[in-house]
Amino acid sequence: MEDELADAALFQEMLADVSPEITVEHVEHGGEGLQYLLGKAPYAGRPRPNLVVLDLNMPVMDGHEFLREVKAHEHLRALPVLVLSTSDHPQDVQRSYLGFASGYVVKPGTYAEYTRVLTAVESYWRGVLRLPTIGELVGEERP
Repeated sequence: MEDELADAALFQEMLADVSPEITVEHVEHGGEGLQYLLGKAPYAGRPRPNLVVLDLNMPVMDGHEFLREVKAHEHLRALPVLVLSTSDHPQDVQRSYLGFASGYVVKPGTYAEYTRVLTAVESYWRGVLRLPTIGELVGEERP
């Protein structure tokens, strides 16, 4: 979730360079993100993401509120949420993890640094970790 369209477009462009097979769905604020994850109009029928990348500073519902709301829904609690923020403030980092963020990354300042960070994030989330399937998250599949 990113309210700045230019930042969202840059993120998608860089991610496509790193891993072109990844599909990105963009919403502008936490309220839209919550509606998307809950499958409410106009997002009904859209597939649930495997990972949410969250900006903290958004209008309507900021990232901290979004985390609180998402983690309040039992069927969404295990969904990984990675905070990607310009803030390096210890209070934002701590508050994000206390809100059950799965990770916290400070937005890099250059294109090269951003690409390096996205490569590391992609390698970690898609290579190293074993994430649950959507069916496992919603209780449709039993291990």
